[in-house]
Amino acid sequence: MHRPFSFGANWQSYLRQVDEPAFASARADIERWLAPGEIAGRRILDIGCGSGIHSLCMLAMGAAEVVSIDVDPESVAATDSLRVHSGNPPSWTVRHGSVLDVGFLAGLGRFDLVYAWGSLHHTGAMWTALGNAMERTSPGGLLWLALYTAGSCYPRDLALKQRYNRSGTVGRWILERREILREMRSRLRARQNPFAWNRRKARGMDVKHDILDWLGGLPYEVADPDGLVRWARSRGFILERIDPQPEGSCSVYLLSRTDSAGSASR
Repeated sequence: MHRPFSFGANWQSYLRQVDEPAFASARADIERWLAPGEIAGRRILDIGCGSGIHSLCMLAMGAAEVVSIDVDPESVAATDSLRVHSGNPPSWTVRHGSVLDVGFLAGLGRFDLVYAWGSLHHTGAMWTALGNAMERTSPGGLLWLALYTAGSCYPRDLALKQRYNRSGTVGRWILERREILREMRSRLRARQNPFAWNRRKARGMDVKHDILDWLGGLPYEVADPDGLVRWARSRGFILERIDPQPEGSCSVYLLSRTDSAGSASR
């Protein structure tokens, strides 16, 4: 039995090479979505904090408190190492816990902003996780999340991820190189340097670690954007903004909770 892919190990590898431009890129992405008043002075929950880079950016943007949680101990260690490296800010708490653990979440209270980027679809119970994240959002607060978009290729993509996790070192190396070659061919078609494939992406991540995250990411669920928006509306959440993406990528949703929002989950 081969060791399953570790999100946390991937994030720890990423943090060993992260630089100031990566932080600037992550912060710029937040600023594209949220007004200063939606961060400054607010209480924020980061579900599936991974590397912790976005938690740190929100703290730097004036958040009153940031609570970062992850079910993966190695991701918690990655985020905590960034917290320590940043001077142990007293308003930043890093906790090991699951979004599926209602008791754990209740102990955290409610938040002005709940942030769950690319994490809920890896819980194995995405709709329950989404309902729990909604319950942690204060009335009038915001829920900002990214979820893989549904489509006809889901069985193929799921099989690829399962194959990657079953493979040994050589098998994983081959699958990783296939994805890198696809990236290089894409750059060639765009008349770009194929050897510069490991570029920094918009949110501070680089292509290499993003490829590993894609290949290894299990469990794996998807959501139809229209269906998700309807489901959220039935639970008292209004769509403020959406960035719909094709299958294989994450669609991004910014939802606001009305005072009458319920706590039901699917």
